[in-house]
Amino acid sequence: MGNVYIVQKRWAEAEQVLKEVTGYELMPRYADVFELANKNGPESIFEIQFKDGNEGLHSSFFYTFLVQPITAEETTAITGIPEVARTIEGYNIPTPDIMEAYEPGDVRKDVSVGFVTAHGISYPYIKKYCHAHTQSGKTGDNWPVYRYAEVLLFIAEALNEQGKTEEALVYLNRVRSRALLPVSSASTQSDVREAIIKERRVELAFENKRWLDLVRTGSAEQVMKSYGERVKANPSAYYFPDGFSVAPTAFTDIRILFPLPASEAALSPYF
Repeated sequence: MGNVYIVQKRWAEAEQVLKEVTGYELMPRYADVFELANKNGPESIFEIQFKDGNEGLHSSFFYTFLVQPITAEETTAITGIPEVARTIEGYNIPTPDIMEAYEPGDVRKDVSVGFVTAHGISYPYIKKYCHAHTQSGKTGDNWPVYRYAEVLLFIAEALNEQGKTEEALVYLNRVRSRALLPVSSASTQSDVREAIIKERRVELAFENKRWLDLVRTGSAEQVMKSYGERVKANPSAYYFPDGFSVAPTAFTDIRILFPLPASEAALSPYF
């Protein structure tokens, strides 16, 4: 409900319901949050459950996000189990932009991003979903949906938008402290607003929050078009092979709303 109020910019109501979320706490270390032994731990509010093994309950985020093509031996180097070559397509490879978004000394960077050799070239990969498992393609990592760290950042945002900027900084700095970062230097409402969104980007990296943040803050079109310009100007920096890039029309028509599901559209005579 607090998330809904945040999107609707009903800041006072958001503050009220989010402060009612009690009984949770930040794990001592950021890395602890994603360890398999800490599933549904004290920081977890809601996560989608998966189980290692052959019961059909496994996850595979690590493999979906892994850069491809990659040989079996190169994948085994980071998983430690027998692997197969993967040659289809890798998704969600950390960009230079997210790598640069971390402040010096931010411990979340090494927890979230690692490096793997694929066909002799070093690439970043999403490390926070890479944990010990017994069979290739079948991991036991849960998917985080809501963590207490996000509650703290939501409260900070709700407070700041009501002009309670000093109180907002208390919540923001609780998240930064766990990342071993100094307190935020932001002081004005505008600066704190920007600092909170930046903090969400790195605290919740690769947890499917960024696009929703861009949309609700009205910055999706500007950010994505600017990103597209950087990719087109230097495609090799974004992992395109020599001579390849995105289509010229890519990143020119940024669609803010999700399309209607086909099953729903089929119920209407107007589609």
